[in-house]
Amino acid sequence: MVVSRSLKAAACLALAALACAAASRSAQAFPADPCNVQPVPTVEDGTVDITSRSLQQQRHWQREGHDIDIAIHSPKVPDKGTVRAFVCFRWKIASDNASDIKPYNNFVLSGSTGGSVAIDQPGQVKVTATVPSDLPGAPASPQAPQSDTVVGLYAKNNAFPLAEVRILLFGDGDTPLLDEISSYGVVGADVYCSMPLADTNTESGIGEVGQHKNWQPIGGQFEFTVKTAKTIPTGALVKVCFRWKLDKGDPGPFYESGPSHMLDKQPQNITVAATVLGIPNKPHWWPINTQSHAVAQRIGSYVIPIVRLVPQADARIIVIDSDGSPIADVLTTVGITNLYFAFVTVLLTVLLAFVILWRVGKYRLSRIPPGHPVLSIITTRGGYASLSQFQIILWTFVVIASAAYVMALSGDLIEITTGTLALLGISGTATVIAKAKSESDAKAAPPPVDPADAAAAADAAAKEARKLRTAAALATGDTKKEADAAAVEAEALAASAKAKADAADAVVAATQKRDAVATAADKAAAEADAVAAEGNAQALLKAAAIAAANAASAARLRHPRWSDLVMEEVEGRELDVTRVQMLYFTLVTAVFVLLKVITSYEIPVIPEGFLLLMGISNSVYVGSKFAGGTPSK
Repeated sequence: MVVSRSLKAAACLALAALACAAASRSAQAFPADPCNVQPVPTVEDGTVDITSRSLQQQRHWQREGHDIDIAIHSPKVPDKGTVRAFVCFRWKIASDNASDIKPYNNFVLSGSTGGSVAIDQPGQVKVTATVPSDLPGAPASPQAPQSDTVVGLYAKNNAFPLAEVRILLFGDGDTPLLDEISSYGVVGADVYCSMPLADTNTESGIGEVGQHKNWQPIGGQFEFTVKTAKTIPTGALVKVCFRWKLDKGDPGPFYESGPSHMLDKQPQNITVAATVLGIPNKPHWWPINTQSHAVAQRIGSYVIPIVRLVPQADARIIVIDSDGSPIADVLTTVGITNLYFAFVTVLLTVLLAFVILWRVGKYRLSRIPPGHPVLSIITTRGGYASLSQFQIILWTFVVIASAAYVMALSGDLIEITTGTLALLGISGTATVIAKAKSESDAKAAPPPVDPADAAAAADAAAKEARKLRTAAALATGDTKKEADAAAVEAEALAASAKAKADAADAVVAATQKRDAVATAADKAAAEADAVAAEGNAQALLKAAAIAAANAASAARLRHPRWSDLVMEEVEGRELDVTRVQMLYFTLVTAVFVLLKVITSYEIPVIPEGFLLLMGISNSVYVGSKFAGGTPSK
């Protein structure tokens, strides 16, 4: 009996020792920090396939806090039973130097692994792991290196950082059956623009820029329509991202736009409006010589490459499901323009056109006084500022400024509306008719001159000439030149008036001689006197014409004034209400068109009623010229 008890006690002690030894071996098999055990060179690694659980397809990235499925294939996996699996993460850096990776050499265990995993089938184990949301020590991007941080390895275009995923598989012993490290992309939980682009747009949707325009200035709003074969859920999130489009170099990551909102949603398409704010990392306008390879390679893409006009950007529209996975991911190209550049372009264009016209006008009207650059463009040969010419010049500059403004913004010509063409036609027609009236008035034969009136006019002109010559003799300084010119003009006018009076007397005498031939007793002598008188009259008429031409060449050009646009050219001058109406309607319409172009970047549609009003106003203006019988301007 005593022996039996002793045997039982010994057996218990032996079993306890075996249990303790087993427990000791079990504790030694799994270190406190299995993710950072030293790799065993003799471990025969297998293959690892990482699959995104949300999409159930292989891809090289996942969002923080989301699961990935890992399929492990290795001949070291037992045929049945369970194994211990550990999935660990750490950032991947752009250096193999051990001193560089010191802050990043510790792997972090995924919260969803580290326990027993059933063997799925011989040689294969499936593990689920969660991408850590707080992986420490994120390295700097290669595009923004900092002196006190380590530069990480990033995916294409620096879209997102890469991490090292270490998969450890243990059996019963303390040596891992499998120790495999793979590279995998980690995208921030709230970072959507850094998700990798889909391989093709047709698989993830088709994007179209809104019907208004495919360009906007900074602060403008784009409209995008995304169509996809997949059904878009009600709670889908839509993100719009931008980055500069390059002709050469790495375009870099996308940046989220400003405020955006959904305009329309259908089961398989949506329309979203997005405001484009400043896009960072703007490329160079032109290739430059530099020691920095990265700077030298970033050359922007432009709508008009020759003059580098209207920089382009990639616009990315992502439709995201509730689990953070993209439903649709499309890419299109838009123009990002600059309002200040457009205004400068307009200013230079208008200034150049104006200077050319001004120089031509100044050359043509060499005697026009300085200080009237605008009036010199619209001044007629008589020295009057022409309202019809002002109107057509105004519309010409409105169209030039609008075209330059929109071209600088979009790289394309502005669309001229039918109403604007009608306004140009109305103003052009009024100008042509007014010019034809002026030419007709100039070519019309002068009415017969009464000898008494001609003599009185000659006497008055002679007195005025003597008066101005006396004043010129007394003038000094800056007024001397103007006084001399006035005296010369008056003397030429006096000579012309005297020649005209002499010619009028000769014409009357020749007429009387011709009438006397019919009743003369000696018809032959009377005929000879008549012929001689007519010859003298013709000679004096030619002399009067020459004197008139000399007076015209000696005449000083009249000083045009802004009041010419609304005043009639009659003795004493009077306000012409038809001119006032036409001027006011023209100015109001031109200001309206310019404001519309500035705010909406297009020439507005002119209402038919307003076109009719402008047509009536111009017609009344032209009709008043013929009714009044005054010289046109």
